[in-house]
Amino acid sequence: MKRTTKALFSTICMASLILTSSLPVLASPPSWAQSHEKSNYSISEKTKDEQIQKTYKTHKVSSIILKKRMYLKVGESSTLAVKIAPKKANQKVTWESSNTAVATVDSNGKVVGVSAGRAYVTATAEDGSKKKTCRVTVANSQVTDVTKVTGVTLSPSTLNLSAGGSTGVLTATVSPSSATNKKVTWTSSNLAVATVNTQGVVTPLAQGVATITATTVDGLKTAQATVNIVAQPIISNVKISSNNADTTKAMNGDTIILTFTSSVPVTKLSNFKINGSNPDTFTQVGNVYTATHLVDSGDLITGVPATFQINVQNAAGIYSQTIEATSNSSAVTIINKYARISKVTIASDNVIPTKATLGDVITLKFTTDEAITKLSNFKINSSNPDSFVEVYNSDGTYTYTAKHLVDSGDRITRLPATFLINVQNAAGIYSPTIEKTSDGTSVTIQ
Repeated sequence: MKRTTKALFSTICMASLILTSSLPVLASPPSWAQSHEKSNYSISEKTKDEQIQKTYKTHKVSSIILKKRMYLKVGESSTLAVKIAPKKANQKVTWESSNTAVATVDSNGKVVGVSAGRAYVTATAEDGSKKKTCRVTVANSQVTDVTKVTGVTLSPSTLNLSAGGSTGVLTATVSPSSATNKKVTWTSSNLAVATVNTQGVVTPLAQGVATITATTVDGLKTAQATVNIVAQPIISNVKISSNNADTTKAMNGDTIILTFTSSVPVTKLSNFKINGSNPDTFTQVGNVYTATHLVDSGDLITGVPATFQINVQNAAGIYSQTIEATSNSSAVTIINKYARISKVTIASDNVIPTKATLGDVITLKFTTDEAITKLSNFKINSSNPDSFVEVYNSDGTYTYTAKHLVDSGDRITRLPATFLINVQNAAGIYSPTIEKTSDGTSVTIQ
């Protein structure tokens, strides 16, 4: 029995030894100190990130400072410095070039010139709230040859202007045409007579002579032009009228006459118009000039006075000021054509044709340049005519005869009998009212 028990114990011990040797060795668990240290590190890093993000949110980007222009040659590079305000805001930016064929930019703001031209490099805040742009100009790197100026000329060599009148222009031509620097400076020898600006524009101030000099910046070559400032023609005594019976009116077939006086002889008409047309005639008597305009279907009936512009030139080629108003306020208005009345006579069949008694007949005659279709306010001694006869003449005019029988209705005033001639043409246009004879004749009822 003891032997059996002893053998069993030995077997168990052997089995335990075998089992123990076959099991893996387990690592020791971390100490408390090690576990606490790792936990503190994770919390610290997380808090730092949160603080940075909180700072960015609190201090937003207010502005970006970046240089406005950069100049590079092909192959050159330069780094753009950028400042962001406030300092506590996110300082990161992104970079972009508008034309990478001209200039490129990397993430650090380094700009490289690729080819001649212009590009715009933009720095944008990381949050996208602000941006700033720099204009980058890239030039060819190779050095070009410089062509020196050999001379300069001015055109025209002589300039005639009027005191206080329009400006003139001098043109400087630098030789050779391929010169690198063609800039010139301008000076006037007499600033009281004429001045000149940087573009060669000459302003006439007073009568006299001035020499204008152009000097090249390269080589100091010079050229000169003479400027003559003379008095311009002075226009005065401007008058306008019509050959119509009413000189302030003109109708188809009438002539408008424009007269003026010039202080110097006129050699050329410039912008000279009467009612928008060139004058039909232009004549001179002494220093008085007369221009005429025949009114035709091209003249519009506007109800306002006909316009005109007087602009003339003297022997020196100096223009007068343009005149568009008369000196005496005269004007001519174009009106519809009416039957023109002329050759108005009156007589009595009495032995004495200037007198009429009861039973005598007063005859009123007149001529028109066109047929009339209607009598309007037509009276002889305040009565309508007893008869009215038309005769067509060989010259294209018409003669009309109106008669009035003197009766008890005619008052004896010892004054000439009155009459009113007012007629209408085929176009329905009324003539002016005529109340006087053309030859001064009259008839008195006795």
